[in-house]
Amino acid sequence: MTRFSSGSVEPGGMSWERTSVRRVAGARRRASRVRAVVREDLLADPRLRYILLLAVLTVGVGIWFRLPNFADPDEYSRLIQPMKVAGRTAADPGLASFRAAVLDGRALGATMYLFGLVLAPLFVVVVLSGQLGEFVALGAIESRWTLWHATPAWFWTGAVVLGRLVTLAFAVGTVYLTYRLGAQYRDRLTGQLAALFLALSVGFVGLAHVLGEDIPMLFCLLGTVLLARRYVETGRRDYFFAGALSGGLAIAFKLSGGVGAVVLGVAYLDRARRAEDTAAALARPTLLAGGLGIGLVTVFVGIPSVLVGGPGELLARATGSIGSKTSKSGGLAAPIWYWFLRQYVRGLGVPLFVAGVGATAAAVWRTVRDREEPSPLAVLLAASVVVFFAVYSRWEFVRLRHLAPTFPVVLVVLGGELSRLYERADRASLVRGLVAVLVVTSGLGVVAADYNYVTDPRDGATRYLAANTDEGDTVEVYENSIADVGVPHGANVTHYPFQENRATDTSSLVLNETAYTEWMRSMPERDPEYIQLTAAELAYLSSIAPEARQYPERGEYVRSLRAGEYGYTRVAGYGDPTQPETLREDLLEAALDPDLPGQESYVAIYERRENATAS
Repeated sequence: MTRFSSGSVEPGGMSWERTSVRRVAGARRRASRVRAVVREDLLADPRLRYILLLAVLTVGVGIWFRLPNFADPDEYSRLIQPMKVAGRTAADPGLASFRAAVLDGRALGATMYLFGLVLAPLFVVVVLSGQLGEFVALGAIESRWTLWHATPAWFWTGAVVLGRLVTLAFAVGTVYLTYRLGAQYRDRLTGQLAALFLALSVGFVGLAHVLGEDIPMLFCLLGTVLLARRYVETGRRDYFFAGALSGGLAIAFKLSGGVGAVVLGVAYLDRARRAEDTAAALARPTLLAGGLGIGLVTVFVGIPSVLVGGPGELLARATGSIGSKTSKSGGLAAPIWYWFLRQYVRGLGVPLFVAGVGATAAAVWRTVRDREEPSPLAVLLAASVVVFFAVYSRWEFVRLRHLAPTFPVVLVVLGGELSRLYERADRASLVRGLVAVLVVTSGLGVVAADYNYVTDPRDGATRYLAANTDEGDTVEVYENSIADVGVPHGANVTHYPFQENRATDTSSLVLNETAYTEWMRSMPERDPEYIQLTAAELAYLSSIAPEARQYPERGEYVRSLRAGEYGYTRVAGYGDPTQPETLREDLLEAALDPDLPGQESYVAIYERRENATAS
């Protein structure tokens, strides 16, 4: 009977509900489209499933190493943060305790949410088994050493395995996105080669062996590049907004994911440059505001410390991270160009690195010579690498994880050049030979890397101490994290009293270097039954390590201990104790036996007893 149409007057609640339903339906449609693309790729390219299976194999082998300990301190940090938040909030429910727990310690990004979900099944087991009170009490323990020993080994084993499985899933997804990049860069053969080479690159495999934020960030970053490319080609704002969301997630996982924001900006400008009316294409304030808003909200919510502490926490995290990289040597006295070379050789291996450099040079030369118009994806890939290089070139050092996001770009270009050559009948045999050499050499490198994971020297040291120490024996160590040493769970370990509550302010927990040196040299006063040395202590004896010049007294102590002057005998040794004496030797070692993330190269155990059997 009313003269108004059904859409003219509508209760506010009904309007909100319909908007929500539309958004949910839209999200489902987008998820359905993604699944359809993956399904189409798997059906159209039978080789893809084998490449993804290879990625599962190369990353999954050795996933059990170091249990119930951690591969490195970062693994411990990524798991302990959500544990601390859950424990303190359970002990004192309320927003204030939650906020204090989030802001206490090293500020982490979206990994706190990710690995909080990983820990959820274990917390359910704790509750159902009636151990909640015991676990809540663990929240009062400040020392990470004490916490590791006090928490049941089954909990750490489950947490680390589940966390590494999540990283494995992101790694396989990253290999698939690299395939998509290659397929869109040129053809499916390009995608096959790029994905295959990534699954066989030791640096990528190494990062994927350790739970952390690097692989999830890389996954989100590659997703941003793909969405940005779609925006350039179609001009549709939903691709731009999705790219802003993906880029925001990349930043939330790791600040270097901010390259995704630059890529999206380049896509906006490139779209306008290619349009018939450049001015009109640039004048899209709603698009820019929407993308900026989505990105900022994602970053704000995605970084817990920013969510509860405000934007100042983001600024503090950014300045602290950059400051640490521009003022420290990184453990090796070398110029920044050497760091770049070293990490690429470590991460890709010499054959892939040389082939990648050659392919990139060929692609650039052909584009300049023929005055070709680069494709939108080529522009975006180039922009990402340029930004990474521009930022890192100002640092004192770079780690493998810093340059890993450029690996897919290099491998996509390499795959494209090989595909281009393969189309020429007179070069097809040459390409087959080159691919065979790259696959075999890279495959051997990955096999060696996986072998090093399953035979980690710290695991050997742990087994030795478990079998040979008596109750009450003490083991003295000189690392600043339980993850860096090989000791049985529950063992009596003596270590320097690190100020772990200051971990936010410095990546090194040794805040008083003089006191630490004196503590090392006063070992005879503690008179431990066993002493454990790792490659970090041997660095005090290396001619190219800054630590040797900074702390000569520590080097003298280590040298005297190894010589038996303190009355200790080496009873077990695992790994290779040799240290490179020149940068040339260091580069050769990086090429032939790379020290990958989460790996330890050497551990030795010295026993005080007079009847110790020398090893």
